Amino acid sequence: MKSKKLLVSLAIVAVVVVIIVVLASVFSVRHVDFSYHNFEGRLTTAPDGGIPIEAIESIAKGKSTIFLSKSNFLTEVNAKLKSNPEYAQWHAFAVVKSFPNILEIHFVKRTAIAKLTSSGEVVYLDSFGCRVTGVSEDVQCLDITSAFSNPTDAATEQPKDGTFKFASEENNLRLGYVLQAILATWQCYVEIDQMDEVLLPTNAFKFVDDSMILNLRTGGTIRLLSPETDLAARLQKAYGVYYNSNVNLQGSNWEITVYKNGRIKTPDPNK
Repeated sequence: MKSKKLLVSLAIVAVVVVIIVVLASVFSVRHVDFSYHNFEGRLTTAPDGGIPIEAIESIAKGKSTIFLSKSNFLTEVNAKLKSNPEYAQWHAFAVVKSFPNILEIHFVKRTAIAKLTSSGEVVYLDSFGCRVTGVSEDVQCLDITSAFSNPTDAATEQPKDGTFKFASEENNLRLGYVLQAILATWQCYVEIDQMDEVLLPTNAFKFVDDSMILNLRTGGTIRLLSPETDLAARLQKAYGVYYNSNVNLQGSNWEITVYKNGRIKTPDPNK
């Protein structure tokens, strides 16, 4: 009886081992595809000087498409890119699993959309909050240093994927909100190098209590209550009111207040 149970147990173990081996073989990454995107997020053709497949294959090959952690994999890829000056201008922002054994990695070229001064150093950041190196001093982008509480010191240990981190978690949250606000403004057809035509070039953002305040070039402000909630959509709604041809809110010190539920308050009693 015992030998029968032992044989059954061994048979079960053998079947499990076979299944694991088969799955490991079938779902082990065999091929890697690259897709490139422009700053607007649209797919574009592979550029000259793009990333050779073999530069990333060593990271991907042998990994299981079933158990692959996308976030960890992207961190590995971006760390590899940052370590090579030839490919450091690229950022991997998404990976798609094509079962059983293909990975498609999506890349975008790093573009500086903001800058800040931290520990006496001017740091240029892309839309993912990653450092952009080799930026010319005449590149036009907003100085967002005013958004952060002093001191604006960087964290002692920075992530390997190039993401910029403050020592203060509060400042890290603020940085995320500011980058969302810049992208929301850009989606309203304001180019990155023209942001200072809408927002103050060096004092565009500040935080007071539970509000994020955008200082407009014309003298007015947009106050977003609870910036952690639907920031981009609510800011775009505020711009829709600000640029409403029926109500002149430009050229004044008026404030547009956007509540958490999306309701907007302006100096105009009809709004």
